[in-house]
Amino acid sequence: MLREVCGVSAVGLLGWLLIGADSGYSRIVDRPPTEVAAAIADLDIRDAPGSPGTDPLASGGELPTFSVEAAADRVSYVVMAQGRVAIRMTAWLEPVDGGRRTKVTASVERGPAPDDYVSPAFRSTGITLGLFSAMLEDEIDDLVFRIGPWGPHCDAVMARFEMRNLANGGMHQPTSLTEAVAGTAKAVMSISALDKELKSIGCPPNANGDAPRGEDGFTTVRNEMGGGPAAPVYNDRSDRGPAAPTTDLSKYR
Repeated sequence: MLREVCGVSAVGLLGWLLIGADSGYSRIVDRPPTEVAAAIADLDIRDAPGSPGTDPLASGGELPTFSVEAAADRVSYVVMAQGRVAIRMTAWLEPVDGGRRTKVTASVERGPAPDDYVSPAFRSTGITLGLFSAMLEDEIDDLVFRIGPWGPHCDAVMARFEMRNLANGGMHQPTSLTEAVAGTAKAVMSISALDKELKSIGCPPNANGDAPRGEDGFTTVRNEMGGGPAAPVYNDRSDRGPAAPTTDLSKYR
């Protein structure tokens, strides 16, 4: 069973970076603005792949601070460094169909904080928008889709995905950088579509059909990499554990 795919956050991030985060994020959500605002209020960009903003060595020896600002038509997430705004990420909430649905768009604005004290992920509006868009997509999916345990209907979706992959030639060796980038973008979009299809029928996309699952239906994680010293984790959130990215994006911290 092909389940060695990236987690949704990593997939979403790579998708935005590969096909152009600067094109922006937009989604019509089948929920009123108040529900959407409540669902995304606890979004924490530090939970994105690479755990951006959690390594002081990447930002002049200082950790940035994070805050959330809410208004009737938006929710903003502000990253501060050296007492100045590093970047402001805003999810705009526009009522649709008399307020029964919501159009969500995203914008990112770089502040005056100097690069030397800003985590790399927050220096570039393109990279930040990619991270932010992926996190928004995750939070909204959690609001809209009712996720249950893995079952035979999920296996059927995976089987169809594998058959399509085989029909398309499986792994293809690119002969140029352009071909490699195009192939990667195509693969990312294909996996993103798979992720969305699984969620739409209630399947947990990060579960593994072949691995043992607990009573909640989710995969029990096994360490098959062997022992070794644990890398230090810098995190100023005493009540939350560090993010566990499925893709190495440490250069964006």
